[in-house]
Amino acid sequence: APNVIVETVKRAEDGNGVIVRLYETQRRRGAIALVAGFPLAAAARTNLLEEEKAALAVEGNSVQYDIRPYEIVTLRLVPA
Repeated sequence: APNVIVETVKRAEDGNGVIVRLYETQRRRGAIALVAGFPLAAAARTNLLEEEKAALAVEGNSVQYDIRPYEIVTLRLVPA
């Protein structure tokens, strides 16, 4: 979505997966699909300390998330 910016992609501090931080820029709510370049075993929304807050459904190499206006989201993607 053009109103969502991926700010950070990095290895998780505990080594378990990849952390993706993104945010919404145009005061719009909506579903986003994040497509990884690898199959996913799991995905979760985390806090800024990378502590899991909610598991997310994974379909192959993608995960969907309903983003709120101006929300900053941190996701953990775990490769299969």
